[in-house]
Amino acid sequence: MKKVVSYFFTEYNLSVQTLRFKQLLYLFVAVKAVYWLCYYDLYFGQNAIAYITPYSLGKLKDVAFLLYSDSVPAFGYFFIIGTLVFLTLSYFVKKIPFVFEFIIWLLIINIHNKIYTTLTGGDFLLNQFLFFNCFLSKKFDENLSWQNSLSKCIHNFGVIAIIIQIQLVYLIAGIAKLNSSDWLNGTAVLQLNNIEHFNLFSFSFIASGFMGYFINYFVLLYQLLFPVLIWIDKIKKPLLLLGILMHLYIAFVTGLVGFGIIMIIAYVFFWPFKKQS
Repeated sequence: MKKVVSYFFTEYNLSVQTLRFKQLLYLFVAVKAVYWLCYYDLYFGQNAIAYITPYSLGKLKDVAFLLYSDSVPAFGYFFIIGTLVFLTLSYFVKKIPFVFEFIIWLLIINIHNKIYTTLTGGDFLLNQFLFFNCFLSKKFDENLSWQNSLSKCIHNFGVIAIIIQIQLVYLIAGIAKLNSSDWLNGTAVLQLNNIEHFNLFSFSFIASGFMGYFINYFVLLYQLLFPVLIWIDKIKKPLLLLGILMHLYIAFVTGLVGFGIIMIIAYVFFWPFKKQS
């Protein structure tokens, strides 16, 4: 019990990693916002690719569907530009906790609900990270006031939530693959590699069956064993570097750019940065 209390109230855990995570997360969201502005008509215009059938889910849930339910095509600019504004405020204004981060999360939820037909697992994971980001502190005071103790507790909850989230992503994905005959017989990666529509380079990186089998079982074992191996200090960096290569492949060859990048960003919490004095 004492160890649990100590974890949540003694200090701001992984403070260096938290700052890097926020910087990378905000940059990622900013790039997505600029992308949405560049292709605004496709996603939010009068003839957008997402079909809309407005209806009420209840007063509380409707807050996440404000953009979805609105019929004015230009309304999307309010959410996208608002996201960029509050990203800037959250990054530079350190004294106001949670508020800007919560608004960013709510704006992105609305945008994602509007363009739901284009979402991937990376977008849903981004929703989770932005929610947990609301709990992460932007400044790390050492005073002994009850307010600061409460801030430490909330921050440390956010940190451990993100770490558990990543481990669950890998574990559940690995277990799901164990129920797939394609993954068990080693042909899943080869089959995915042959889907040129999502391949950003339009040619195969896996020329031989042996390489396909190797990558197939490597991915399967990596996902199943990550929640355990990541806590072994001697192999942590090599494990993360292999994971980065895997997610770069997922992003730029498989074509799931958002998922690949957001997973790499989350690796920040596992990377052994030196604590700033």
